[in-house]
Amino acid sequence: MNLSWKKLLVTSGLALFALTLGLQVASARQEQSHQAQASTIHPTFAMLDARGGNVLTSGAAVSTIQTCGQCHDTDFISSHSFHSDLGLADYAAGSAASASPGLFGHWDPLAYRYLSQSGDERLDLGTPEWLMLNADRLVGGGPAARSRDGHPLAGLAPSRSNAETSILSDNGQPQAWDWRASGTLEMNCFLCHLEAPDNAARIASIRSGDFAGASTATLQGSGLVVSTAGGWVWNPDAFDLNGELNPDALKIQDPTNANCAQCHGLVHTESQTPLVYSGCDLENSQTATTGQVIASQKISDSGMNIAGKTGLEFPFDIHAERQLKCTDCHFSLNNPVYEQLPAASPSTLEYDPRRLELSEYLEKPDHNLARGQSSQYNVAPELKGTMRRCESCHDAQQAHAGWLPYVARHMSAVACESCHIPRTYAPAIQSYDWTVLTPDGQPRKVCRGVEGSPDQITSLVTGYQPALLTRANTDGGTLVAPYNLITSFYWAYDDPNGARPVRLVDLESAYFQNGAYRREIIAAFDGSGDGRLDQRELVIDSAAKAEAVAGQLSALGLQSPRIQGLVQPYSLNHDVVEGEYAVNDCRSCHDEDSRLTQSIKLSDYSPAGVTPVFAAETNVNATGAIVRDAGGALYYQPRTAGDGLYVFGSSRVAWIDRLGALLFAGTVLGAGGHGTLRILVSRRHPKGRKRTSRIYMYQSYERFWHWLQTIGIVILLLTGLVIHRPDLFGVFSFRHMVAIHNVIAAILAINAALSLFYHLATGQIRQFLPRPYGFFDDAIVQAKYYLRGIFQGDGHPFAKSPDRKLNPLQQATYFGLLNVLLPLQGLTGLLMWGAQKWPQLAGLLGGLPLLAPLHSLVAWTLAAFIVGHVYLTTTGATPLEAMRAMIGGWEQVELHGGHEIGKPGHKGINRPLRGESD
Repeated sequence: MNLSWKKLLVTSGLALFALTLGLQVASARQEQSHQAQASTIHPTFAMLDARGGNVLTSGAAVSTIQTCGQCHDTDFISSHSFHSDLGLADYAAGSAASASPGLFGHWDPLAYRYLSQSGDERLDLGTPEWLMLNADRLVGGGPAARSRDGHPLAGLAPSRSNAETSILSDNGQPQAWDWRASGTLEMNCFLCHLEAPDNAARIASIRSGDFAGASTATLQGSGLVVSTAGGWVWNPDAFDLNGELNPDALKIQDPTNANCAQCHGLVHTESQTPLVYSGCDLENSQTATTGQVIASQKISDSGMNIAGKTGLEFPFDIHAERQLKCTDCHFSLNNPVYEQLPAASPSTLEYDPRRLELSEYLEKPDHNLARGQSSQYNVAPELKGTMRRCESCHDAQQAHAGWLPYVARHMSAVACESCHIPRTYAPAIQSYDWTVLTPDGQPRKVCRGVEGSPDQITSLVTGYQPALLTRANTDGGTLVAPYNLITSFYWAYDDPNGARPVRLVDLESAYFQNGAYRREIIAAFDGSGDGRLDQRELVIDSAAKAEAVAGQLSALGLQSPRIQGLVQPYSLNHDVVEGEYAVNDCRSCHDEDSRLTQSIKLSDYSPAGVTPVFAAETNVNATGAIVRDAGGALYYQPRTAGDGLYVFGSSRVAWIDRLGALLFAGTVLGAGGHGTLRILVSRRHPKGRKRTSRIYMYQSYERFWHWLQTIGIVILLLTGLVIHRPDLFGVFSFRHMVAIHNVIAAILAINAALSLFYHLATGQIRQFLPRPYGFFDDAIVQAKYYLRGIFQGDGHPFAKSPDRKLNPLQQATYFGLLNVLLPLQGLTGLLMWGAQKWPQLAGLLGGLPLLAPLHSLVAWTLAAFIVGHVYLTTTGATPLEAMRAMIGGWEQVELHGGHEIGKPGHKGINRPLRGESD
């Protein structure tokens, strides 16, 4: 059809769209909107075959490229879709097992088979068999239509030595494949844009090798075509006299959740029919790998045997309940309705009117759909982070106001899914062990989140709590997000291109002969001696078993066969719950048993004691450790410190706590020992009462400032202790302790500022400044008094007066306290509080991992100071005299040498003193 007809059809569609738009907007989304909503505005069209002829005339299979190309630029569409490309554009031969970051060429240990490359000495998957194996995840086009160097597959000559034109026969030998006979697999528009595509028939067609007929098979059940022994038979009653479809013959629509589910995972759209799901296999890949179920139905209404189901009065996925579609977030990137500003746009630009016209978009809709930042296949990495995120629709500040402190800080460090996907309620894969094969040629599989076999509907589904790991975003930032970790074990060997997994056909040959286990395998694995292998025996838990299998593989010519293991992270982004059911207890994370540091089980065992490695080609920071418990099970233990995270109540620097505790305990023991010795000496050698004089020592403001500061520091220490160790003080609310801590810190800062003004204005600041001349000599005199003179009944070596209240040691102590410790504590506290407002400033100073431990160390020092300070107040004229003076202002102080304080000739008249009779 020429361009004018294209424009005419597009214009007609737009006119119909304008007439019906008001009705469609006014129509409320009913519950059945989860079902495919067929469009009534799409113009009718002819069904064309690969040659461009009408299928009614030719009787051939339909071609989507020719049919949809009558109005749409199908060449543009098929070349702008990572769903179609699947990594072909990034294919680069050379790696032993993975030649692409996408499905086409990336080795997945769950599917196990790998795509063979040119020159491989052993063929595993040629391109034809790769298509058959991945039929349920293909939309066509890409590697299903073009060779690895970009040429049409149909132009390749059959050759058993070419990985693109060969397939393994039943006996494991390569045989040639004729693409002209099988046809290639076009991008299947019907799969996503029909109300009820026959996906099962499409998959069956692909797996049988009839690639050319896959699109036509998708139409079975529509009343348009039936498959017969003689070929396709089209129903003429479905077409008008011009050979075009009748308006109601085929409903074209936007993709629904059910369309997406055909490849991605379990979607349940029936709210009245109880959801029943069992199994843990790759037929529903996203559900199997993560446990996510896209359903609007409440979990309590499902037909599954879920633990505590009656209390789960919320839907599997809140967005599904609110009738969102996958395409609401994963939209076409050039759709003018969802147009977003390019990243390189000027900061002053809020809207760019240079968008596509709707007619232009309909002709060339970009099928590179917006995508998130998952850890799975890294095909088209330039498109990661382009989809709508939670913050695109929700105001986090408003949604969390009133209960969550530091909202901005939480949002900058923690992905919304971490709290809003607290648990999944379907089984998910935990481990695949390909080092052994079950009698049906499958690996030993273990699923998490279910007690018993996942294939039985009666098994109790417990669900699981995902691991929280840190991912690196495309903008350079990091976020904590939820993941399932799947562990795989497999045999590998060396070939000229490097290490690669043992082919399944070779592994089967090592284990089986004539459909039964080899006698060498039976001899090594059969611990009971009954001639059979049960589940407990089918595990490589001894050197003899490993050697038996390795020997069989070596006999096949495989070099250095050995066991390897791999841990793969799988992102969880669905199964979102609303706030009431999300994680909303601060101690879920801010506690010793923090969700951020909780381990997740990887495997019940490790074959031959092999420790798996974390997958390298992901955006997940694997800074944790893989640990083994006493029973041999493997766990992944996250470590927040390795990700640069400091989580109050959970993160601690052990040596700082030990040093601080030692300092505090040493001060307590020192004060206790010193005081005990004073009591014992005074009882054995009572001394006469010293002459004293009662003077007004402390002004009212001085007393107010002192007690406000003392009470504030004590409250800060106590609340800080709760924040630091909430596991020891569970009776207190973590959130309230944080609020109190911040308020008291602000009050203390204001008090410090007013005090500084007072001491500067009155000149009292001089009392806190040690004078260099004679300071060390005087300090030694004062130290000797505390160490010896006080036990002998000697008087204080320095007189105390309202203008000179501090002895030399007090001056040094207060100088360090007021000029170093308290400002440092205030600065670190301010930076921690302001980390969400000024993250760059806090980052320049080391961020929370440095600021928080330093803050803790100073807190320990202040606690030790208070203990020493309180004890030294007992060294006045009487043990409680200094305390009374700080309450009422008047103090009884010693008289020295018969002189009144402040008179000439009094010892220490020129020694500035200040304090509470320390």
